[in-house]
Amino acid sequence: MKETSNLNEFDLMLDAINNLTEEDAKSLLKIIYGFVNTATTGEGGNEVKLEVINKLSGIYKRIPELNDLRNNNNS
Repeated sequence: MKETSNLNEFDLMLDAINNLTEEDAKSLLKIIYGFVNTATTGEGGNEVKLEVINKLSGIYKRIPELNDLRNNNNS
């Protein structure tokens, strides 16, 4: 049952990503690159890498909110 739930969440996230504007997608990629670059070139070790993963997960979880906000502003 949990696998089905994870699959549904994955599909919903892919749908939300597909609905991003080009400008939003480019902005998110720049932010993500900054976090990844810091994690790979910084000296924080595994603790920083784990923190970056958590931040990136948070960014992805907020994509539907970004789409909703954009859609509400365009209405």
